[in-house]
Amino acid sequence: MIHFVTTRDHGYTFRHLVPRLGADVARRWTYEKLFHRRALPGGTWVFCDQERLSPHELALAARIAHHLRAGGARVLNDPARVVGRGELLRRLKAAGINRFSAWRADADPRPDTFPVFIRNEYDHRVGTPRLLASQAELDAELLRLRAQGYPLAGKLVIEYAGEEVAPRLWQRLQTYCVGGVIIAHTCAVDFKWVVKDLKDHARLEAHPHFDRILADEQAFIYGNLHAEALRRAFAVAEIDYGRADFALVGGHPQIYEINTNPTHADHAKLFRQIHPRRREVQRFSEDAVHAALRALDSAGAGPIAIEDEMLPRASRSRRAWWQRLLRHPAPAPRLPRP
Repeated sequence: MIHFVTTRDHGYTFRHLVPRLGADVARRWTYEKLFHRRALPGGTWVFCDQERLSPHELALAARIAHHLRAGGARVLNDPARVVGRGELLRRLKAAGINRFSAWRADADPRPDTFPVFIRNEYDHRVGTPRLLASQAELDAELLRLRAQGYPLAGKLVIEYAGEEVAPRLWQRLQTYCVGGVIIAHTCAVDFKWVVKDLKDHARLEAHPHFDRILADEQAFIYGNLHAEALRRAFAVAEIDYGRADFALVGGHPQIYEINTNPTHADHAKLFRQIHPRRREVQRFSEDAVHAALRALDSAGAGPIAIEDEMLPRASRSRRAWWQRLLRHPAPAPRLPRP
């Protein structure tokens, strides 16, 4: 059995995947439920969503993972080891994988290069941030955020790293790591630098480089391009399951983030929305991810006792316990526009 663990509000990411894998193969859990269990089944446990946990919750999750591993279960994305987004970007720069870095917004950031942009560290709501061209513009923007009542804690200042793959067209590549298996998955294009998967088929077809874009996607997925660079990035992050979002800048992969809780789409909706000429290659990549996930299935030992002084004792009401926890509000607000 494969046990996927997410925060309560973000388990929707596995809503379609678990039924496809089968109830005898996969199950969804929430951290909120996990923290009150005194025994858990064996198998493979995949911890997701760490960036949405408070420091205290992260410590509880790490203790549970420790007991599961000691009891014979396989643990992926150990919460005691997974690197957060800001630290990941700094480590990737230090490892020579990325050519850009990030700074905490509340630590008097002094980036090495400009432009930069500001985003939240603990969610995936990016929008299209404003690019700040100088230290003076960055300082003014940080002052504006604070003046409007937005704390700088939990925000990152990130150096911009991107380039057009064709005139007026940007690209975002996505690669999965599933228990050490590296799988090229998606090649999205858009007419703005924060890339979402473009659904305006007519506009995409009208682009003079449309055929080359499709050929590039097929080469990326069928050839599993950049696998070794991505393998190194996942190792730096100490992430065993997740999806890396990146682009090529000067021919080199630049990793923007690794999402430990990527959404697995409704296939009927997915293949209806994407361009007809992309469907075959997308089915190929989806099938590869599902095959790698099924290979994680393991019986393991169980039930495994979870006894730890850090974990809350069972009580009639859990509400008082959760009210004592400090955690980020959900959903987190987007940064205000200037």
